[in-house]
Amino acid sequence: MPFIPCAPGRKALNHADSFVSDLKPTQASNSESKQVPLCVDLDGTLIRSDLLAEALLRFVRHHPLRLFSLLGWLLQGRAVLKARLAEVAPPPASLPPVNQEVLDRMNLARQSGRPVLLVTASHEKMLGSVRSLFAFDEVLATSDSVNLKGSHKADLLVERFGEMGFDYVGDSWADLPVWEVAREAVVVGGGSLAKAAEGRAKVGSVIPKSGPGLMGWLKGIRVHQWSKNILIGLPLFAGHHFSLQNLLLLAVAFMAMNLCASATYLWNDLLDLDHDRQHRSKRKRLAASGRAPLATVMGVSMVLVLSGLIGAFLVDVGFGLLMVGYIVATLSYSLCVKRMPIADIFLLTFLYLLRIVGGVLVISSALSFWLFAFSFLLFLSLAGAKRYVELQVQVRNGADEIQGRGYRVSDMPLVLALGLASGVASCIVLGLYSNSPKVTALYHAPEWFWGICVIALYWICRIWFLTHRGFMRDDPVVFALKDRGTWILGFIGLACVLLAQPIMNA
Repeated sequence: MPFIPCAPGRKALNHADSFVSDLKPTQASNSESKQVPLCVDLDGTLIRSDLLAEALLRFVRHHPLRLFSLLGWLLQGRAVLKARLAEVAPPPASLPPVNQEVLDRMNLARQSGRPVLLVTASHEKMLGSVRSLFAFDEVLATSDSVNLKGSHKADLLVERFGEMGFDYVGDSWADLPVWEVAREAVVVGGGSLAKAAEGRAKVGSVIPKSGPGLMGWLKGIRVHQWSKNILIGLPLFAGHHFSLQNLLLLAVAFMAMNLCASATYLWNDLLDLDHDRQHRSKRKRLAASGRAPLATVMGVSMVLVLSGLIGAFLVDVGFGLLMVGYIVATLSYSLCVKRMPIADIFLLTFLYLLRIVGGVLVISSALSFWLFAFSFLLFLSLAGAKRYVELQVQVRNGADEIQGRGYRVSDMPLVLALGLASGVASCIVLGLYSNSPKVTALYHAPEWFWGICVIALYWICRIWFLTHRGFMRDDPVVFALKDRGTWILGFIGLACVLLAQPIMNA
């Protein structure tokens, strides 16, 4: 009987079967890995902002008298609050700044054949153009009945893909329950959040968030604008009320006003997000650029304003009340007056005047009519220059209106006439003052004071000349403080004052 090598053949066959059986699971595993969906959060993750916070700010800006409605909606649940805000404060056409690293990760997942889903606690009605811009395979968002956040989000994803059946990209503590049931966690942010995630989930990578840093915050609170508040010392110098006590009180009042002013600048940024993002330079601000969370910006502003008010009331109760009025006026400007032509210029003028009135209250002196009239007309001119500059920008951009303002390009001649006329009128007031008995009582040689009138007229004409030629920056006051020509004229004016021989403590 011939020998049939069946046993070796069987062994060979078994070995081959074993190899195939070992290979198939590996191939299947790779295939399944490619199909594992990448679920991406929106607020603070894909975008450097929060749609709910932005909707709240839009609601406050457009409906400031309906703030109590927010409490009623919140008592019905966060889902209801988001739904109502989505109806009354729809999202703008433009999207907040995008986190490029998260977007790159999404594109890489698509290239490898993985589905990419948006899973967000923002209401589905708030998403606006998000769906079309990023072409998600699916969008899961908060509905009118369910707030898709934290454990609710985790339960939904487990129901859809199973535990460990998806990867999740998030940025907040509310995402910890989601990372616990995800195959891989991608943490946007670092520090304690990343450590907490590592203790409860498999963290694949950490995408750090870059904050504004100290210099970014100093620029955000407009430290350079504090120079305007030097006006608080004008009554002391104009009336020659020099004393150590007055100087110390004015120093504290100056810092208090700086803190209050910085807080209002941040509030203005929060209320004007949509328009700032369309501006050539304002889009780089903390809130508009997304370099600082909106909640953090609001928190810092509250600390600033409370510190400023405490300092103001410690100096003088009247000055503290004046600061409250300053804050109310600034909020009125941000909420509505800035969109009212001419009225906005007058309110800006009065905000400048409040600084001078504050100085009068601190040193307990009387407000001079001459100082009030001169200052009002001068600041009216500079406020007009500020608006004229913005209109020039719109001309260069080919637009007809200023975003968030009530002006049109056709208003430029009127704004120019108003600003130049009020500037010249301020110099006329200064000229009349230089020939009044008040100057005779304050100076031994008052005729030298006339030189200040000539210098002031030259300066205001020069400011408008530069403005008309397009050399002026956004704020004429800040421009003047950095302008070499202004400093030269200032030193000449100071020489005239010294030659006029002021009488101290008159």
